[in-house]
Amino acid sequence: MKYVLFVATDPAGEPADENPEAWVEKWNDRGVRVEGMRLKPVTETTTVRVRGDRVLVTDGPFAETAEWIAGYDLIEAADLDEAIEVAASHPMATGGRIEIRPVEPLDLGPGTGNVPHEGDAPASRFLGILRTDPGAPSFTPDPAAVAHWVLDGLASGRYLGGEHLRPVQDATLVRRRAGELLITDGPYADVQEWVSGIVFIDGEREEAIDYLTRCPMARSGIAELREFWTDLS
Repeated sequence: MKYVLFVATDPAGEPADENPEAWVEKWNDRGVRVEGMRLKPVTETTTVRVRGDRVLVTDGPFAETAEWIAGYDLIEAADLDEAIEVAASHPMATGGRIEIRPVEPLDLGPGTGNVPHEGDAPASRFLGILRTDPGAPSFTPDPAAVAHWVLDGLASGRYLGGEHLRPVQDATLVRRRAGELLITDGPYADVQEWVSGIVFIDGEREEAIDYLTRCPMARSGIAELREFWTDLS
């Protein structure tokens, strides 16, 4: 089963001596880790909302929180126990916190699958983080409209794939503090606007923002545009 690991910061985190590259190599070699990448600071976020005929684009994250997503990893584990083992061995389980989210396959029809890419060299420049918004007017995206958005993005080169996640009630939070492994139910931060999916978006920033404004999920949720770190030398 596939799981997304959201690697998040935590002001209460502790110094970690582990080498993150060793963690990557270990789980890559075992065939568990599929891919992953760091994200640029949350201060460089662009937030997109569509409410009726209004398109709202703002600089900065959806909310000011001390815990923010610093990167992600996609793994394919036998079950949640193995996913917890992988997350618990990550250096950021000590230095930050890791949210485990099961992937929920979403079939939008022929030709809407992810564009293949290799490991830690994502084909896209940006990660779109889709969130719920309890304060927004009720709106249920039509699967046909979502499929059209995906196909349009594939044709233009904007959309290069994504993952739909199971509800936040299925989230598991993993931390290590004072040598003790802490496993609790719930997301990485105590907010109502939980992550419902991620999408890989390519192009210049304005092109990526424009593509997100046409995302059906932005009509009742929140879409955050985050840029990947690509120069890690």
